[in-house]
Amino acid sequence: MNDSHNYAAFFQAATEQSAFYYQKSLGTEPWPDILDIPTGLGKTAAVVVAWLWKRLHRDEDTPRRLIYCLPMRVLVEQTQANVKTWLGRVAAVFQQEGLKTPAVYLLMGGEVEEEWESHPEQDAILIGTQDMLLSRALMRGYGMSRYKWPVHFGLLHNDALWVFDEIQLMGAGLATSAQLEAFRRRFRLARPSRSLWMSATINITWLATVDMRIHLDTARHHKLITGEQEIPQVKERWAAIKRLTKALTALTADNHKQSAKAYAQSLATEILSWHRAGTNTLVVLNTVERAQQLAQELDSHKPAAEIMLIHARFRPQERKRLNDTLGKTTSADGAGRIVVATQAVEAGVDMTSRALFTELAPWSSLVQRFGRCNRYGEA
Repeated sequence: MNDSHNYAAFFQAATEQSAFYYQKSLGTEPWPDILDIPTGLGKTAAVVVAWLWKRLHRDEDTPRRLIYCLPMRVLVEQTQANVKTWLGRVAAVFQQEGLKTPAVYLLMGGEVEEEWESHPEQDAILIGTQDMLLSRALMRGYGMSRYKWPVHFGLLHNDALWVFDEIQLMGAGLATSAQLEAFRRRFRLARPSRSLWMSATINITWLATVDMRIHLDTARHHKLITGEQEIPQVKERWAAIKRLTKALTALTADNHKQSAKAYAQSLATEILSWHRAGTNTLVVLNTVERAQQLAQELDSHKPAAEIMLIHARFRPQERKRLNDTLGKTTSADGAGRIVVATQAVEAGVDMTSRALFTELAPWSSLVQRFGRCNRYGEA
């Protein structure tokens, strides 16, 4: 398990990217409890590929089920697509070892794949929203027969590695996840299980539930080491400058009541003045209605840039098409793209923008939105 050279080659094969030091150490060292890594440095790939490597070598401390729990649907769909891609690239390695490639299952509202319960002895990756996964861990599974509650309860608390991503968006689910981990540590299990919490904006006190707080002093953190922060690829993201400027257009109680159209017109003019060809401009508004109004207003100007509207009310097929388009790099010699969105793009969506417009929001939401601006230090 300490063969970092072979693991680096495995990571390269899966992701087609070189591993950062923290990603290599995650695959060759014992599992941490908390992963505290800045945005844009591949936390999802770090965890999933490390789990694949350790299961390939039958590491005794790595459970056979990876439970990847996310707070939003859009994050689930994106994560599933990435995991399937990585698995496809290393499937031959599992076959060479005479092992079956781990299967991937989706658990979210309207799309629940429960075939995993029929083969509890096989390695599996379950990716889902916190409502679907935590309700099953509480033996009150949403969207399933109550007679199966104990089955899922048992499988999700034994031989399971729970990974909680974007925990700053989990709300009450975060405290639930911490308390359940405390119970697993307190009561005897048939097979060992563990939890891993990760975020670019983590605060360990969020996990201090009545039974979990006694474990936090000994919790193992995984962070960037000092030297790693100086690596060019890391430094350009770690030290990426984000200049903050107050927009000329402001949403106030008065103009909101008087004319939503006037607000959209003024904001559209300002956005177009900031947009540059060959780049993304991201606009995040707090309501679907204002986002729709703004997108219509931008379209009326007939700009050369592509106008995209992203919110949570699209049907699954439309949402998948938009997410696929959003993940594609904007052509440097093209007109670029103006993305108008709601909080659906706040966390986890792998995109960057040269300019970001945002309405005021809770600090945790603003931090996530800022993470979509100059994400890779390219500006």
